[in-house]
Parts: sequence; C-alpha cells; structure tokens
Amino acid sequence: MIRIFTDFDGTITRGDVGDALFERFGGETSLKAVAAYREGSLSAVGCFRAECAACGDVDEGQLAGFLDSRAIDGSFTEFVGWCRERGFPLTILSDGMDAYISHILGRHGLAGVEYRANHLELVPAETPGAVRFVPSFPYTDEECDRCACCKRNRMLTESAEEDIMVYIGEGYSDRCPARYADLVFAKDDLLRWCREHSVPCYEYASFGDISARIGKMLTADGRGRRPGLPRRRRAAVARRDLYLGG
Repeated sequence: MIRIFTDFDGTITRGDVGDALFERFGGETSLKAVAAYREGSLSAVGCFRAECAACGDVDEGQLAGFLDSRAIDGSFTEFVGWCRERGFPLTILSDGMDAYISHILGRHGLAGVEYRANHLELVPAETPGAVRFVPSFPYTDEECDRCACCKRNRMLTESAEEDIMVYIGEGYSDRCPARYADLVFAKDDLLRWCREHSVPCYEYASFGDISARIGKMLTADGRGRRPGLPRRRRAAVARRDLYLGG
C-alpha cells in the first residue's frame, strides 16, 4: 500500500502558522525561546512550554481572527480527494499544535483528514473571553529532543513493512522522516538539506505537482496491483536498523 505523510506548517499552509502564532501573542519572549532552541540550550518541548507561557491570556476573538486569516495551498483540497479516490491513506505529521491544525482544516472543509501533532489545550483564563495555552506532547521520542512530535516514529508506527512511504515537507522537522521514506517531495529548507546529504527527492511547488508526479509513475508501471513507486534501498535499510535497535 502507498501511504502518504505530509508536514503542515509551510507545506499545507502558506507560511509557518505556529511561528506566527507565538510571535503574535508571545512577542519578544517567545522569540528568545526560539533562539535558545536553535542554539541547542532548550529542547523542543521546553521551547513550546516557554512560548505558551509567554502568550499569557489570549483573547479568543483575536485568536480566532488570527487563525481564520491563515491561507493554505489551494491545491491541497484537491490532493486530499485524489488520495481518497485511489485509496492512499493520507496523514498529516506536524511538530506544531493540534488546536490550530484542527481549526484551519475545519475552516477549509477538511476536518476528516488525519493528523498527528502536539496537543494544545485552550484553558479558560481569569480574564473574561480569554484562554491560556497549555501544551502536552503525546508523540515525543525518548532519545531525541530536537522535535516535540517525532514524525519518524509516527510514520513508521503507522505503516506496515510492505508499505511504500511517501513524505512531503519543507522544514527542519522534516529532515528525519525524509531519511526513512521511500519517496520524498521537498521544497525550501528540506530541499536544500536533501541535496546536501544526497537524499533523493523531487522538488515541488504545490500538491498538484505531487499528484502529477505520482500519477505518472503509477501509469508507467502498468501492472495494476503493484504500484510503480520505488522502494528506496537506503530508507529500507534505515528502517530495518531502527527496528533492530541499530
């Protein structure tokens, strides 16, 4: 089976919603937490906790207005339908927060799309009409603290050994899962990283590029049951070594 996994911020959305959210409501304190994370003195979980604390009491109306203003790649809705028509399971893997992912997907009629992300509870604050951000992290990795939601682990946990894994991304948190995917679609930071580290990938600008490329590869196969997508040997070896604890 072909399983497709995609990043959210900057891939489905136009720009990084999480970065913009914490900068909007957390200001300079939030930016200092991000700088500490990039320097390596703060873990991803620690960074998120600091950013959430920096936001304090957030007006619900302002929050809703901010999220409603976020745009998505116009081709993503069509891509969701394309995957469903062909029986390709599609899952969003995000190192962002589920509260804004759910809001944005719902606003664009995509509430049924599966996603895995960090959890953000909007707890009523003492200030009327305001909430406080309380994060939790159900998908961390015990050995790595550079991402709060381990996309690699989720991708491998939710796939069978015989599945062909497709990964779509653009940023830092997409580097790790890209090493383990059979087929990678990359842009921006991820594209540069893949090229620097000899990870085979296809450049894309929209989800329409991705469906066109996969469709062409499947048509070229012509055998029906077995998809014409490659199983990348280095990715298969990396998955095997991980399963074996190597």
